[in-house]
Amino acid sequence: MVLTFKAANTGSLFLNCIKEMKKAIIFLTVFIYSFTVTAQTSNPQQYKYVFTVAKDGTGDYAFIQDAIDAMRVYPLAPITLYIKNGVYNEKIELPANNVDVSFIGESVDSTIIVYNDYSGKGKHTTFTSYTAKISGNRFRAENITFANSAGPVGQALALYVDADKAVFKNCKFLGNQDTIFASGENANQLFDSCYIEGTTDFIFGPATAVFKNCTIKGKANSYITAANTPKGKQYGFVFIDCKIIADSAVSKLYLGRPWRAYANTVFINCSLPKVIAPEGWNNWGNVENEKTVFYAESKNYGEGAATAQRVKWSKQYDSKLAQRYSLRQIFYYVKAVDSNGTAWFNRPSPKKFDKSFFVNRQPQELPLYKGAVPNSKQTANKENSTFRENVTRIAKVSVPAITIFKPAKANGKAVIICPGGGYGILAFDKEGTRVAEEMNRWGITCFVLKYRLPDDSFNIDKSLAPLQDAQQAMRYVRSNAKELGVNKNQIGIMGFSAGGHLASTAATHFNFKADEANVDTTSVRPDFAVLIYPVISFDSTITHKGSRNNLIGTKPAKEATDFFSNELQVTTATPPSFLVHAGDDAAVHVENSVRYYQACIKNKVPVEMHLYPKGGHGFGMANKTTDDNWLERLKNWLGKL
Repeated sequence: MVLTFKAANTGSLFLNCIKEMKKAIIFLTVFIYSFTVTAQTSNPQQYKYVFTVAKDGTGDYAFIQDAIDAMRVYPLAPITLYIKNGVYNEKIELPANNVDVSFIGESVDSTIIVYNDYSGKGKHTTFTSYTAKISGNRFRAENITFANSAGPVGQALALYVDADKAVFKNCKFLGNQDTIFASGENANQLFDSCYIEGTTDFIFGPATAVFKNCTIKGKANSYITAANTPKGKQYGFVFIDCKIIADSAVSKLYLGRPWRAYANTVFINCSLPKVIAPEGWNNWGNVENEKTVFYAESKNYGEGAATAQRVKWSKQYDSKLAQRYSLRQIFYYVKAVDSNGTAWFNRPSPKKFDKSFFVNRQPQELPLYKGAVPNSKQTANKENSTFRENVTRIAKVSVPAITIFKPAKANGKAVIICPGGGYGILAFDKEGTRVAEEMNRWGITCFVLKYRLPDDSFNIDKSLAPLQDAQQAMRYVRSNAKELGVNKNQIGIMGFSAGGHLASTAATHFNFKADEANVDTTSVRPDFAVLIYPVISFDSTITHKGSRNNLIGTKPAKEATDFFSNELQVTTATPPSFLVHAGDDAAVHVENSVRYYQACIKNKVPVEMHLYPKGGHGFGMANKTTDDNWLERLKNWLGKL
């Protein structure tokens, strides 16, 4: 459930209701002017079913996880994600409620998803060390390399897949120990024409998984498989028409050993190299496993295929075994055929990689000031950035810049985006560039502001530096509106968290000249403001103290506190505003948005607010606790301005 509050210049009844609200229970007990409960629509055309990711800026997103986060859960039609060539250094997860999703890479050798977690790195275990975790049923991937680059440091998964009816075709899986975890006791998976490499137990897990026409490379004297097949399950790991190869240093490679007692693994019509151990299989130091495992071979060939010295507790079959191991037979118990008569493992690709979905556009970064940066000390530029958890964090910003994102077809609207970060860092992509890329799809020209972070070491008056930059950005866009293809009367400002404080400051202090020396008379009043889980107030009872302390110090004067408490600065001239917040936000109290909303109502400023019961702080473009999409709400709101 999400509460939506809308107000126009009229509505005394609405204002009276607001006055009666009890702040602590605003989400649960108040019914006012506009209250809506949203649910998934039955209209499939309302949602997006083709997504693109590209490192060069030509796709919808630059990061795969951002595209996943933007997808509808339990979609009404299959979703396709096209991934352009590039090295995507990120840890990704497709949750269980993201079903019917296909990843289509441009080319298997150049579309690479890679990360370097491993068991023992921090708090990571084997099962959290993955580069990619795929849990959404009926998943499909083609032409993609999944890699774990941690090296020979122990368990380090390239792929953790517990999705049912998952297909990987023409993919590569690169790693060392535990490359692929085929998980899910009731999951069924197909690896078709794939390349898989590793050292120890590099294909392991409880799933029914078929490897057909695959090349499988052992990189150490160790074990290819470690099945964990549940008791009573007829099929575990099945290798059909595969080619087993090994590094030159390998001299003894086992087909498998049992991770648990009922391991079930079969090799049929596979090419086995000389380095395959004559005994073929290993009992993992437990003779009791020999009574319960099912290890079998049929019609294999090559120098390592001789079965005369195989362990007595393994099985060797003639060609009749293959009849029991057709894909249709293996997957018979999982309703292999859909209503159209097509087996899930034989479904054609959604489409080949389609370049037409990508747009040739490159963001342009420009210095915000042509000459010297005002209010600055002459010091070395110490700006630095880090990337972790799929977020680029920029610190020590002393030289402000603006990055321009132009849409393929502009509609005249423009937004200056201020990323958050407590006035200590900028979450530049999560709350900046990725948002710009999304809004470009709506036809909006975006300007991501890399504003100065308040710091006494390079600011003369650190409290004014961010506002100076926001006002200068507004001057730049408005004075160059014609060249930029925007309407000078439709330029807004948007901010997240502390960036929301900056945006609301710009929206309420436009008559205050932050840079007294600037003689440009271009209006710096935004035409609208978009505030996402914003810091609004410096009132000690609700403020985010980190943001306040960074901007005006730990012991600010009341004058400074009031000046930057933007709910106190709203007037009838404040631009229309759009707010989003979560009730359980433990970092920036929801009262920040509520007070700003109330101030807008009091001053008859058009305002719309969306409050979610859950979501916490910093959810960016996707609040995963709800099916409601605040970006869709924003798009509708902007369309009516």
